[in-house]
Amino acid sequence: MRNKNSLWTEKYRPNTLDTYIGNPTVKDRVQQCIEENDVPNFMFYGPAGTGKTTIAKLIVNNIDCDYIYINASDERGIDTVRDKITGFASTMSFKPLKVVILDEADFLMGAAQAALRNVIETYSKNTRFIFTCNYIERIIEPLQSRLETYKLTPPTKKDVALNVVNILQQENVGFEATDVASIVNIYHPDVR
Repeated sequence: MRNKNSLWTEKYRPNTLDTYIGNPTVKDRVQQCIEENDVPNFMFYGPAGTGKTTIAKLIVNNIDCDYIYINASDERGIDTVRDKITGFASTMSFKPLKVVILDEADFLMGAAQAALRNVIETYSKNTRFIFTCNYIERIIEPLQSRLETYKLTPPTKKDVALNVVNILQQENVGFEATDVASIVNIYHPDVR
């Protein structure tokens, strides 16, 4: 049962590929990873609200893994790589795989990005990395070359509108189609 008082952006965050809207090529690739219970090192980039963090969380919640989530806009320095990431990657696990989600990785400082190159290679046997960012050009090329990269594009306005209608119906909120269209037109491409 979903929390009655949670933010709708979290309450209705897709937790399966069936409920994730848009980006069919990415969905197909992620479905393959879930079926194989293995993932490559991923980079998902694109505008805000296009599902980058959602797809990263969806992956770790649908494979047998231990994972750590790091918001790189808050923890962006070399100490995060040395302490948190290397510490996590180097420890034993009862799961076959460990995944590091580096959300908003375009905020990582240069030294942290440079250090990650070695960490990714050193622990490649059992640790994978999923980067999300808005601005891929802020990620150093040697790091990008170690990641399978996908640009996430916004879902269509129609898909967003259908999703909004679905949420409003689940919440028993009355609405007019023109109101939904107005909201989608104002905030698109941000799905949130």
